[in-house]
Amino acid sequence: MKSFLTGFLVAIVIPPVLVFLFFRLGFADAQADVRPPTWESRVLFAAVHHSVARQAAGIVMPGAATEERLVRGGKLFMNGCAGCHGELGKPFGEDHTNYPRVPQLPHIGTQYTEPQIYLVVKHGVRMTAMSAYGRFYSEEELWSIAAFVRQIRNLPVGVQERILAKP
Repeated sequence: MKSFLTGFLVAIVIPPVLVFLFFRLGFADAQADVRPPTWESRVLFAAVHHSVARQAAGIVMPGAATEERLVRGGKLFMNGCAGCHGELGKPFGEDHTNYPRVPQLPHIGTQYTEPQIYLVVKHGVRMTAMSAYGRFYSEEELWSIAAFVRQIRNLPVGVQERILAKP
């Protein structure tokens, strides 16, 4: 019984206490201009990705990602998102002083689905620079942005030109 209790303490109680003390005593680096440790990036990326996937599981995009929807979403992206996430047709220009790193979508694309992108744009991501934009865009505009971002690296021929054309 004594060895069981010792094993229980070592396996179940002590690790959470050590993690708590690590953070409580201030050993976790919180500087925004220092690259975070790999383990932190992996844990937080996984947490955000799985949370978004779970919350977007029941959401279905109304209609198809038509060329018109992609152009509308692209124009909205260029006017509201490109300042942080990169412009179409421009070289990769990520600011490496920012943390968390802002995904440069025209260059890396995304693995999120349209419903997941819709959810992120509408509600944002806590503790990152991704604000909630649901109150600024209509539902159709949110879906247009989601459709565009999903296909940003694989746009149909002529769509990028239509987005970048001056009125």
